[in-house]
Amino acid sequence: MTEKIRTEHLERAAYVYVRQSSLQQVRHHREGQQRQYGLAERAQHLGFARVVVIDDDLGTSGTGRVARPGFGRLLTAVCEGTVGAVLALEASRLARNNRDWHHLIDLCGMTETLLIDDDGIYDPHLINDRLLLGLKGTMSEFELSLFRQRARQAFEQKVKRGCVLWEVPVGFVRTDEDRVDKSPDRQIQHAIQSVFQKFRELGSARQTMLYFRDEQIRLPEVVPGTGGKDVVWRLPTGSRIRQILRNPQYAGAFAYGRTGTTTVMTDGRGSTARRRKKHPEEWTVCLRDHHEGYITWDEYLHTQRMLEANVSRREAPQAGAAKRGAAMLSGLLRCGRCGRRLFVAYSGSHGQVPRYACHGGRVDRGSATCLSIGSLRVDRAVIDQVFDAIQPVGLQAALDTMDEALHDDETKRHALELALEKARYEARRARRQFDAVDPENRLVASELEQRWNQSLAQVSELESRVHLLRETSAPLTERQRARLLELGTDLRELWQHPAAPVELKKRILRTVLEEIVVATTDEPPHNVLHLHWKGGVHTELRVARNGTGQHGRVADDKAVELITELSKICDDKTIAVVLNRLGYRTGQGQTWRVHHVWNVRYCRRLPNYRHDGTWLPLEAAARELGVSNTVIKNLIADGVLPATQVVKCAPWVIARVDLQRPPVQARIQAVHDGRKLPRPIRGQDELPLK
Repeated sequence: MTEKIRTEHLERAAYVYVRQSSLQQVRHHREGQQRQYGLAERAQHLGFARVVVIDDDLGTSGTGRVARPGFGRLLTAVCEGTVGAVLALEASRLARNNRDWHHLIDLCGMTETLLIDDDGIYDPHLINDRLLLGLKGTMSEFELSLFRQRARQAFEQKVKRGCVLWEVPVGFVRTDEDRVDKSPDRQIQHAIQSVFQKFRELGSARQTMLYFRDEQIRLPEVVPGTGGKDVVWRLPTGSRIRQILRNPQYAGAFAYGRTGTTTVMTDGRGSTARRRKKHPEEWTVCLRDHHEGYITWDEYLHTQRMLEANVSRREAPQAGAAKRGAAMLSGLLRCGRCGRRLFVAYSGSHGQVPRYACHGGRVDRGSATCLSIGSLRVDRAVIDQVFDAIQPVGLQAALDTMDEALHDDETKRHALELALEKARYEARRARRQFDAVDPENRLVASELEQRWNQSLAQVSELESRVHLLRETSAPLTERQRARLLELGTDLRELWQHPAAPVELKKRILRTVLEEIVVATTDEPPHNVLHLHWKGGVHTELRVARNGTGQHGRVADDKAVELITELSKICDDKTIAVVLNRLGYRTGQGQTWRVHHVWNVRYCRRLPNYRHDGTWLPLEAAARELGVSNTVIKNLIADGVLPATQVVKCAPWVIARVDLQRPPVQARIQAVHDGRKLPRPIRGQDELPLK
């Protein structure tokens, strides 16, 4: 026993620390593991009566980037003063970084704990031993960094030569020379090509995913860990479609270093925060034409631009993907005051009334919204401009639609036929396996028979789908072709067709328009639109807008005029009855009620029913003069008594002061006396009565 091991050390326990850096070392490097466990016998040989083995950190790295519960237990025991010596095979087993290593040395020095490895016994309390331990920790950290540097440089050198050192995506196979070849399976090739083809048609990864799921077309996926040999067919998800569209290997390019990582400190330890994507010019390795691809490099870049443009963010320059909302210009309008992109707000009972607005003023200056415009007139005006621009190509668009419909059916039919061919092969293979087994071995024969039946059921399902598709995808008849060409000559009729999807209309507008800058004028009230076309041409368009208090559901002017006149002699309930009897409707198309009349008077600042008797209806005037209604009607018909009637069948409105006119009083007195006066001829001045 060495003189460094004293009695107070032996009275405490000896801790043996066992660690291996990875699970692979734990499984396969068993000899080194046994050597570390053998340190317990050495501790007993040195005189320690109690030995504690800590092996909680098997398969855990010692770089300090991950927490080590076993090492934490060791530090706790050292601080409590219950450890007489710490035994490890070498310094690299205790720590691979100077921070943990020197922290352990400091604690051992304060608690007079020994450190023992294969080379000797060290007392951190002694300056020479402390120096030697520091050098051992530095060399351990340097050794790890050197190993990593060598392995990384060798890996990157091989990658720069175009060697593939990872699993390739579906549609490719990795050769024995670490190269990439196209998959020889024609079904897989056709499936991958159909993804890019359908994305070019629809312009959206989500719409592409929905198409494959609606048509029940499955896409291939590689089973992880099989080297691309095992492929399963599933209905795609949105992330699966985006993985295919974003992978440059499908463009024949070999790329490495497409993402970067940043290191952040968490609980005093460095950790990697995933992950940011790099631009193609920032990739570590990018070898074009490395292998045969499914698309060209230019198509790949165009696809990436379309995917980025489909991301809808308020501050982003792109418009985002076309959605199902009724606002046709969503994503195209930009505020002429602050330069922000206008957003869409929907209102109404069913949320189908769109309006464009910009909150730039509220954000920048804390003031009101920059501008807010209705969509109805603006959308109609812009669509008319687009029709005038693209009308000459309408016939060609109709012809292209015919070809696209036929090509789409051909693509679906070809995919189903390839799947049917493979299903028939699997059925024949299952039959051969069933025929090769001993019939008396029912444990195996029953399982193979079940697999054969499943294969036959899949063949039957695919055959029925192919047969149905052949029946439903018949060529267009002459009548259908003629109708399609007729619609091509009138794009407006085609645009308003109920079957025309809103998403397609928006994509058409975005194909010809880059953006639209919007401004407003007060005198006259107009929305000024600056249309920026794709070719670089700019067009100014002025669209009239409603003034204050005006909107598309305002009451009819004749109804407002009638309410104004009737308010002189009728209350709101009577006015509503008269309007309904005359067949008038509100701006929303409803029958008139009391609150409707009140709202019109309030918005138009119209007078209320006057109770001062200034104006009288015909019946009230008859009672005032003590005659019948017929007499008053005759006076009005003869032009003796002035009265107004806004529309036919509306009540007569008579001013009370007109009842005292001499001609009126003379006729009334004659009626009371039973005398008959000659009726005046209309258009002639009346003679004064005596």
